[in-house]
Amino acid sequence: MNRISTRIGRFCCSAACAAVAASLLTVPLAEAANGPYVAASYAYTGYQTRCAGGACDRRDNGFRAAVGWSFASHWSVEAIYLDAGHFVASDVTAVGTAFQGRANLSAWGATLGYELPLGATFTVGARLGAAAVKAEFKPGPAPAIAGGKTTTQFLGGLTATWHLSRAWSARVDWDHTRGRMNRFNGNVDAASIGLQYGF
Repeated sequence: MNRISTRIGRFCCSAACAAVAASLLTVPLAEAANGPYVAASYAYTGYQTRCAGGACDRRDNGFRAAVGWSFASHWSVEAIYLDAGHFVASDVTAVGTAFQGRANLSAWGATLGYELPLGATFTVGARLGAAAVKAEFKPGPAPAIAGGKTTTQFLGGLTATWHLSRAWSARVDWDHTRGRMNRFNGNVDAASIGLQYGF
């Protein structure tokens, strides 16, 4: 009797799994409309500033804006502007005097992305490209002096998109790049949430 019950249980489990798989195959997959779109997001940002002088604040809020073009159902090109916000950086001089100031960071970039549909309204994607990243140091009290530069850096990220309608979508992004301030490179990460509108 136990063997029969076990076999029946296994059969029911297999049948249920097959039914779920079949139902998933019949669900239309999410597909963004080809053409231009714009997106705007609130971002929570981090910049790996120098903190050798004691003062340090590596977290802030910023915003992310993008203009893109979707094509071939799954591909897109996207121009991105990221204002990562303001951070506190510090260091020591050659004679050991500590100093500090405010680090501002922004980036202009372009990426090529690919989206994979997961169900009727949800897609996940990855993006790769490059960015011109500007890291600027605004000094506090002497002996700090202004510094910073704009450098070309790798830009990559991940995207999750909920397609609310043919035009509107909600999206969550993670972007990664680096910023160079004087002699030091630091990681830059931004997690953002916002809306996208396709034309």
